[in-house]
Formats: sequence, structure tokens, C-alpha cells
Amino acid sequence: MAENILAEAKTREVELADGKVYKLSPLNLNVMAKLEDSFECGLDKLMQEFEKKQASSFRKMLFILLQDNHPEITLEDVGKLVPMSKFAEISKIISEVMTETE
Repeated sequence: MAENILAEAKTREVELADGKVYKLSPLNLNVMAKLEDSFECGLDKLMQEFEKKQASSFRKMLFILLQDNHPEITLEDVGKLVPMSKFAEISKIISEVMTETE
């Protein structure tokens, strides 16, 4: 059987402070381009940027990963929907998305 080259990578979900479950976009060429444009650096430098300004970089990265599936959400909404108690959990999910290879 032929492999479906259009198959989507695994979609991750995250529950935010409003109790809703949100779908994150898998890492694809469009998402990678948005990240590079937003952070004004290549993906190889993205983690260094993330370490410099952790909260703002985390919010921006999560916003970009949410945009395809939730176009109504704003950057400010993302900031309000992530309580500190969920920061580590969501950070782990973002890391999984960023390192997804299948």
C-alpha cells in the first residue's frame, strides 16, 4: 500500500484556562515559516530566542501553533488562557510539537 504523503502529523491538544481543549498545528512548512518570520530567526536559533525572553516567546510560539485551528484567538487571549500552573505542561507539549519527526 502506498504511503499517503499528505497525511497530517500527529495533532496535539491542550486544555487552557477557559476549560476548552485547543488543537495545536503540527510542525509543517507553513508553521515553520510563521515561526521564523515572527521570531526573525531560523529554527536553529529559535530555542536560543525562547531562552532569552521565555514568557513572551512561549506566548508567541503557542499563538502560532494555535492559529490554524483557532483563527479567532488573539495573542492577548493566549496570554490570558495560560495560568502559571499550566506553564510546564504546555511547555512540554510545545516541545513535543517542535521535535515531532513523524
